[in-house]
Amino acid sequence: MSYITSGQTHQIEMMYGGHPHHESFQEMLQTFGQLVESKVLPAEKKTEMERAQDSLKSLAFQLRQSGKYDQQALETAIAQTKKNEKIPDAVYRQITDFGLPGMAFSEPLGGLEIPYPVFMACLETLGKASPSVGVRYAISNTVAEGLRFNYEAGQLSGYGESILRELIAGEKLGGFALTEGSAAGSNILKEMITRAVPLQNGNGYRITGAKMFITNVETADVFAVFARTSEPAGNDLGISLFLVEKGTKGFKVGQVFEKRTVENSSLGELILDEVEVSQEHLVGEAGCGAPYAMRMLNSGRITIAALATGLAQRAFDEYMAVAVEGKKLGDQHLIELDRTQARVAEMSMEILAARDMTCHAAWLKTLFDTNPDDRELLRDYVIASNGAKLKASLAAQQACDHLVKIWGASAVIKENPAMKHFLDSWLYYFGEAVPEVLENTIAHMEVKKYKKAKGL
Repeated sequence: MSYITSGQTHQIEMMYGGHPHHESFQEMLQTFGQLVESKVLPAEKKTEMERAQDSLKSLAFQLRQSGKYDQQALETAIAQTKKNEKIPDAVYRQITDFGLPGMAFSEPLGGLEIPYPVFMACLETLGKASPSVGVRYAISNTVAEGLRFNYEAGQLSGYGESILRELIAGEKLGGFALTEGSAAGSNILKEMITRAVPLQNGNGYRITGAKMFITNVETADVFAVFARTSEPAGNDLGISLFLVEKGTKGFKVGQVFEKRTVENSSLGELILDEVEVSQEHLVGEAGCGAPYAMRMLNSGRITIAALATGLAQRAFDEYMAVAVEGKKLGDQHLIELDRTQARVAEMSMEILAARDMTCHAAWLKTLFDTNPDDRELLRDYVIASNGAKLKASLAAQQACDHLVKIWGASAVIKENPAMKHFLDSWLYYFGEAVPEVLENTIAHMEVKKYKKAKGL
């Protein structure tokens, strides 16, 4: 069975069957699928098994092997245990060498100029093997997408352009630093505490504050940091966007959380203690950070939808293996039961819907990118991106929930990946806005469309 689903190939055929590079798109997807299946999937499974072992017993064994219990032996054993629980750097390098970070960007910027829906098909494939690896690149892509928009609008400094090109080339990894621990996630733009004040020489800013629950906190080289530069006034929320590189004086990683989901991805706190950056680190115009954040979130929600669809597909595939070939009730396989068949039909429909909605949102994004002043197109794009993320995240939760239940009590054993999939699905539920926020956004845009059509 191919790691690429027929749904993915049919989608590309439907959208790009008449495109001169159609066969290249299909070949690229298949080749990437082989890379993910042969490299990412085994690496993810290996780390799953490492974590399933008793880490304290493993540590004790390593210390006994060393023949000594001094502090250096302890630290060496701990470091080796943690190393075994992470995806090897060589796997990330292979994904970068394939060109994934720059796949959807223009050739003048150093990208491959592949249609965004094809990029989403690749991201779905990556998410199927490893949500952790998938979200690593999805978040970096969100940062690059934001910079690209400003670049094409002529509002990106030379420094910003160099960072953009490094992100596209995979030479740097990006982090999206919006959330703060002191503010409600959905209200962060109004409640933001992190501040940036102009330097006395007028050639930069001093940023002070902290960002919380930041993905890629340990691995990113550069962060898109949002900070308040003025008090809110009307529609102007007084937020600006800055690029801050790891290693900048006063900028450091705070606590890194041990979490039960996407364990190969780091999540934690960033501390900005009077971090000084030059004017070139400001992205676009001062005070315009709020709309920049929303643009980045809109594209980011499509990438999350693709990853969630991939996880849903993996859970569905594993459910089918148990239902058709595995557990029995008496002399019947579970697939022969009406209830099991109903769940299979339901999951199949939800995954197909999630994939189609993700592809549709990706297509609308490409239209909006070339027509950024079209307000009606923007509304359709926002509805589609929010809807895709909502549908796909719920489809992933449903499929993973069904997988846990069909396994029964054995799902709680660490060596069984079913519970891990279920926990990973919560990333997509919470990440890039919870369902309630997405529902409110969709409803708000639909009301705007209705009033526009009725002249109200």
